[in-house]
Amino acid sequence: MQFPNDVQAALLFDRRVDELERIVREFMRIEGMKSGAQFNVPEAKPGVFYRLFGGDELMITFEYLDHPANMEVFRPALSSAITGILCPDIRQRLTRSRSHVLINVSHGVLGNSPELTRLMATIGRPMEGASPPQFVRRLEVATLASRIVLDHAPAQAVHWTQSDQLVPGETFEAYAAAAAPSPLHIHPFLFGDASAGKVGIRTFGARHFVGGEIRIEPSTLPWAANYETILAFLRIALVKNGYVIPDGDTFGPEDGSLSYRVTHLSAEEGDVPIFVLKPLLHKAFGFVADDYVPRERVIDDRAPPLELMPEDDEAKMDLVNEWREKRALAEGLGGRFEVRAKGDGPMPPAPPPSGPPRGAGGRPVFGRKGL
Repeated sequence: MQFPNDVQAALLFDRRVDELERIVREFMRIEGMKSGAQFNVPEAKPGVFYRLFGGDELMITFEYLDHPANMEVFRPALSSAITGILCPDIRQRLTRSRSHVLINVSHGVLGNSPELTRLMATIGRPMEGASPPQFVRRLEVATLASRIVLDHAPAQAVHWTQSDQLVPGETFEAYAAAAAPSPLHIHPFLFGDASAGKVGIRTFGARHFVGGEIRIEPSTLPWAANYETILAFLRIALVKNGYVIPDGDTFGPEDGSLSYRVTHLSAEEGDVPIFVLKPLLHKAFGFVADDYVPRERVIDDRAPPLELMPEDDEAKMDLVNEWREKRALAEGLGGRFEVRAKGDGPMPPAPPPSGPPRGAGGRPVFGRKGL
């Protein structure tokens, strides 16, 4: 599901926690101050379970379980190298855990069981909360609730299930500070040969924002640099007037410091679609791919050299229309669209101008590099 209706956080403790009622009252007070939301409490078992409803149809539950969590749940997260980087002693922390608090945030009163999902699809009705703003709202509320729990009871670790990440309790505040999608929401599973200095990334969590995961094959670039580009790709897709970079196109900042090509792969059985990002240029690390087309080979896509265009008039018009549409998308979010000519020979001359010269400005640069 692209926008999972149920967002959950599990906070693990090495002691008993007796502050749940105070935590719930504090959450309702702070969330009320932040958003004006008012909550009813239709179900409560003092010190153990509280169900809240309100604030734009949000259903929020706080549950205290006075026993360790099921360690099998953490197996995928523990298999990720990033978990060990974030918390080298995570296994010892899990072993020391003696109780946990579960926080669940969803929209609507019907829940999100597989049976309900199938029923809603059958009758042609969307699931409640199935929009980007509502999904981000659930993430924000779950984050706030987790922070309040941590203020009252220091946790060994937080399991953020949306991205299947284990985060040390004492660093959760800093890790969750950025707006979604942030490192809390996008889990970078690393793969490749670290000893040879070639590490790639396959994300978990991007599907909830753009309908697919993101992969960067192992390269000599530091994985952290590639991860920053993954977050930039997501920000471009999610800002106002934003969009997912089209298949075969590239993107990078206005200063030309880096460039990545995007390839869309259809979902294989049991998986989701994949957006492959291929690094072409990263000046900070002296990286230049063999198929990178330099900026010196930019052509005017409004008046391209005739010898670079298809001979067929219909194909030529289709290409011009494609460029026009992509230029509109890029400029719609303050960027600039470029087309570059492949090869290393002399640049062909442009046709005679048919009107006054035109320019474009902006920060990100997008475009199909090469004809």
